[in-house]
Amino acid sequence: MKSTTKFLFALAIAPLALAGTTNYGGTARAGGGGAFIGGMIAGHVVGGFVRRDRARTDAAVHQAYSQPTYAQPAAQPAQKTVEQRLDSLDDLAKRGVITEDEYKARRQAILDSL
Repeated sequence: MKSTTKFLFALAIAPLALAGTTNYGGTARAGGGGAFIGGMIAGHVVGGFVRRDRARTDAAVHQAYSQPTYAQPAAQPAQKTVEQRLDSLDDLAKRGVITEDEYKARRQAILDSL
């Protein structure tokens, strides 16, 4: 039975259960305790719903925050091969971006890094 159905059933049956407790002598008496008992039953039922809802919320929060997180590794820049570095250096020299002396110095630095 769903919790909503149980709640409605409890609310429907509470007045029936209390009907016998408030009318002992055939006449209705104020303060016979029926309202107190009804309030106790309703408080218990509603309190149970609140406790179960809070427990579900706490469980969902715990599960959401207890999941491990995995950081993606940072992408490493691709290292150029020696051939690629020499080719780009040759291209710079052909276009006139660097001088002949700069070309020779950088070429020697690339070859020295081997």
